Amino acid sequence: MKRLITLMLCVFFSAHDAMAEDVQSTPPTQARALSPTQQWLELQRSDKAASTQAQPMSGEVMDRVHKRYLKSFEKPIPEYYEHEMPTTR
Repeated sequence: MKRLITLMLCVFFSAHDAMAEDVQSTPPTQARALSPTQQWLELQRSDKAASTQAQPMSGEVMDRVHKRYLKSFEKPIPEYYEHEMPTTR
């Protein structure tokens, strides 16, 4: 668990540094105000904070992922989603 948290923090800080570098390298005439969500999406698109280490999955995990993917096609997508309003206690 500690290793996972450490990895997540490393990814977060490397992503933060990449975003800061991107903002500094953008000429003032092209600067634009992006929301934090847009910054994260841009960072993912640009691939600037990608890990240099391969992230392989075991055969068993890949098999489960593939089965889950195929199972997602068993039910049709409804035209409308029904939802209930939350009730108060």
